Amino acid sequence: MVCYSDHFLKETAVSSDAQPREVRFPTLISYGLGDMFGGGSFTVIGLLFMFFLTEFVGLAPFLAGLVFAVGKGFDAISDPLMGYISDRTKSRFGRRRIYFLIGIAPIAVSFAALWVPLTVGPQWSRAIYYAVAYVFFSAVFTMVMVPYSALNAELTRDYRMRTRLSGARLVFSQFSTLLAGTLPGLIVDLAPGADATGYLMMGSAFGIFYALPWILVFLGTWELPDYVPPATQTVRKYFREFIRIFRNKSFRIHISMYIAAYSAVDILMAVFAYFITYYLERPGLYSLAIGSLLVAQIAMLPVYVRIANARGKGFAYRLGMALWGSGLLLVFFVVQPGSPAWLLSAVCVLMGAGLSAGILIPWAMLPTITDVDELITGQQRAGTYSGAMTLFRKLVQGLIAIPLVGLVLQLIGFVSNQPQSPETIQGLRIFFVFGPVAIIALGILAAAAFPIMPHTHEIIRGEIERLRNGGRKEDVDEKTRDVCETVTGLPYGELYTGA
Repeated sequence: MVCYSDHFLKETAVSSDAQPREVRFPTLISYGLGDMFGGGSFTVIGLLFMFFLTEFVGLAPFLAGLVFAVGKGFDAISDPLMGYISDRTKSRFGRRRIYFLIGIAPIAVSFAALWVPLTVGPQWSRAIYYAVAYVFFSAVFTMVMVPYSALNAELTRDYRMRTRLSGARLVFSQFSTLLAGTLPGLIVDLAPGADATGYLMMGSAFGIFYALPWILVFLGTWELPDYVPPATQTVRKYFREFIRIFRNKSFRIHISMYIAAYSAVDILMAVFAYFITYYLERPGLYSLAIGSLLVAQIAMLPVYVRIANARGKGFAYRLGMALWGSGLLLVFFVVQPGSPAWLLSAVCVLMGAGLSAGILIPWAMLPTITDVDELITGQQRAGTYSGAMTLFRKLVQGLIAIPLVGLVLQLIGFVSNQPQSPETIQGLRIFFVFGPVAIIALGILAAAAFPIMPHTHEIIRGEIERLRNGGRKEDVDEKTRDVCETVTGLPYGELYTGA
């Protein structure tokens, strides 16, 4: 059992017989601060790490892409395992919040380690270092963010308040993303000389910036008292049961939407610096373009929260993704190397206004998806689903998006720090636009099938409470039965029977 002395921190988790607390504005702030790390760190990595490895460390594009991929076998185990551990942790500070304290120092160290400038020795030895550093960072990210994502479902059971919590989280995430898109370049430029020491300065500063807010996240949150522990099982059995989360129809649709949105984000961000530098030939516009996109993302978050609560999360997602795709197509048909800066900024605003929904909605859906799982299993396994989302997030970035970027750059003949051929420039332009657009279209198709609306969620929660309090399955009314079968994809008789 994990313990800390009473004079260090006052226990803030509720006891088993306490009344649930009301989520107020300070709670929204405290919870939201956690995603300063979740959103910002991946943005810095997505925007600059590939560029750093090819342009400053000197790795070939394909080898740089493999740096992301080699550690994902580890993630395939660590992410679901952290969900298992988090669901079963017992400490005076709760199942989830204890990891916020444990992770503070490792967050700072692991992020800084990514940006150590190794420029000597064979490429393979440098690639090994960065692969190991990325595994270290990923492990720390998993340890903190899996419990953090699960905490939303355990602060409140209210559908709309959960959406507000997700919105608060994404406000801080996008604020951190805005900083990640603008400040790192400024910090790098402050370093003397033309080497990569500025990247280490940036990594160290942002590592501390991402670590410190977790103190406030810990102090300002709690865990609901009506937790139903998962059934006792071995880790081996847990991994077998982990695969069975795909029985959940709503989760299958949800994870497809999530993968589509974040794959498109990763490709867009990884190629952005190359597009600005080599196609537009105006690297000075990078901060303006990214800043315009990210400001629009932040501004649109409360809009999508309102749309999601009124029309459903699937509708909000489809609307946003359509706007994002339209902005990308405008880049292809309107933005040229000689275009004025205001035009590039305006198109980036449109992209950011749509991208905002792709970032927000999949995480806003997570608590609802765990409710559907409870309807199926009778257990509260938010940690398991949070672990699955964190796993897919890193698998998508590490095995699909970034290696794909490296492979495409290699195939179109890109050579670091050299003038590029017209064919390479045209290939870069096509990939920057139509790579994300194709994935966005798949996400919109998936979202069209998402079955949960605010009124159906109320039915789901009502049926869970009825069954939890000893209600008989045979007493279910026909409307509730239909809703339960629609959202789970299973016959009603198979619900609430254990994982």
